[in-house]
Amino acid sequence: MKTDDTLSRLADKDFLDKIYHFAYHRCNTSYEAEDLCSDIILAVVSAIQRQEQIESFYAFVWTIARRVYADYSRQRNMRRQISSIEDSNLVLEAKENGIETFLEEAFDRELVNKIFGEIMFLSKAYREVMVLYYIDELKVKDIAIRLGISETTVKQRLFSARKSVRKEVETMNGRTYVLKPVKLALAGTGNPCGNDPRSKVERMFSQNLVYLCKGKPRTAKELSEELCVPMPYIEEELDIQCRGENGKYGMLRKLENGKYAVNIHLVDYDEYDQANKIYEKHLTAFCQAIRDTLGQIEDRLLSFPYLSRQEDAHFILWSLIPRIVWGLEGRVNRMMAERYFADVTPVKRDFSSVAVAYTDEQEPVFDFYGCDGIDAVSVGGYRHVFVTNIYGKHVTEHFHCGHNLSQDQKLIMVLRAIGGISIDDLSETEKEIAAKALECGYLRKNGNIVEPKMIVIERKNEMDFYNVSSEFNRGMNEVVEQIAAELSAFMRSHIPAHLMNEYLTYAGLIAGIRITSRAIDQCISDGLLTKPESRLGAEGVVMVVEK
Repeated sequence: MKTDDTLSRLADKDFLDKIYHFAYHRCNTSYEAEDLCSDIILAVVSAIQRQEQIESFYAFVWTIARRVYADYSRQRNMRRQISSIEDSNLVLEAKENGIETFLEEAFDRELVNKIFGEIMFLSKAYREVMVLYYIDELKVKDIAIRLGISETTVKQRLFSARKSVRKEVETMNGRTYVLKPVKLALAGTGNPCGNDPRSKVERMFSQNLVYLCKGKPRTAKELSEELCVPMPYIEEELDIQCRGENGKYGMLRKLENGKYAVNIHLVDYDEYDQANKIYEKHLTAFCQAIRDTLGQIEDRLLSFPYLSRQEDAHFILWSLIPRIVWGLEGRVNRMMAERYFADVTPVKRDFSSVAVAYTDEQEPVFDFYGCDGIDAVSVGGYRHVFVTNIYGKHVTEHFHCGHNLSQDQKLIMVLRAIGGISIDDLSETEKEIAAKALECGYLRKNGNIVEPKMIVIERKNEMDFYNVSSEFNRGMNEVVEQIAAELSAFMRSHIPAHLMNEYLTYAGLIAGIRITSRAIDQCISDGLLTKPESRLGAEGVVMVVEK
């Protein structure tokens, strides 16, 4: 085989991948493997130029690869990237004259550029030298010292990077982007402070990168080619998506084979819709059970020792309906764990995230209802105060997690108004605050008195109040069994194997994410809930206080 034919063989992407895998299985990290791969390619190119005829291409390449690796292993602690081989004189000549001169004088510059352009797709290390050289304006010598590599290696990376950047621009101009962009609707549960990966996937580029890892794990190179985005940007984004917000939990995970897979439950909208309909087709029976129970316990519900006057069971039900739905889901999940997932050990994170992928043409409807709580100590004359609100299609949130209750003047006014307070006893500034609290539904007027409209209870009675919600679930045994059977079969056929131990997250944030909204719609339609006069009202707001 003539040397020009040999060089063409070396430019083959599949063969370059084989060399990379050879390096990967012999190194501690992917970065080391990528650098070793570059060393092998450079050594092979150098050796090819010295040969007139090569009898066995594969034997020739793998002999050099093994020798480069042997030398690399001996000098790994010094992180020397260009190793001596059988043709050491040529490599020494390349070092003395500068790697750029050596490569540009090669007999087939176009092929050499193509080879190193492909190698650029393997290593983030090239981006480091480009930034240090062109942006930080460091000299080659200083870059070598900072990175702990030889000056020759720095030059080789600079050369490869420059050539690759030019080639990639040309390639992108001639490449048709075939992927249909998607958007991700994100949801999470638990305490998001410091570990919510959703904050790192707000850009369209990030979302499509994560989505591409949904069906099957992919390499950085495959993602780069699919998205038509140069490798340095892909690698940087992959690192961000693997680390997430707290450095431990991201939208992606890197597998042992170097590929990237989704680290969360990510489903297409059609799958999301099918999963939710498993719950929704049982809403009629669900609401009938609520109606039956409400008829039995309405007097007890109205006679509860509230600290705010409550005379409408349908208003009170707004604060219980999320827990009634959660109770249904909890029973379904327990039955699935006992009957259908007994072979799976569930794993629950402090914070779990899911995503639903959709396109603009689909016009998706998510109808998500959230529930957030905030608390404070030693405020408004109370030892402890906790306030929770729900929000979604019919009601707007008053606050999210992290809101400072002690600095919220409207909530402080609610504390003062417990038991009623005369408007005449308020200063002009306080009257203005009270007016805002009336406007947002926190307070109501009773003659010349303002009092809390939201439900206010003592902390000692909190559990008794919320335990009422369990009464509504007792008549739903048949519904629970039907949903558990259908949902478990659906999840078994749709959840990836590496995420099966997080099936409870799928059940709650995929299959059950809009059940609260649809249940509320059905309850309003059936007259069990009164439709709010304003979206920013007292429905679903509860304050718990302790003297």
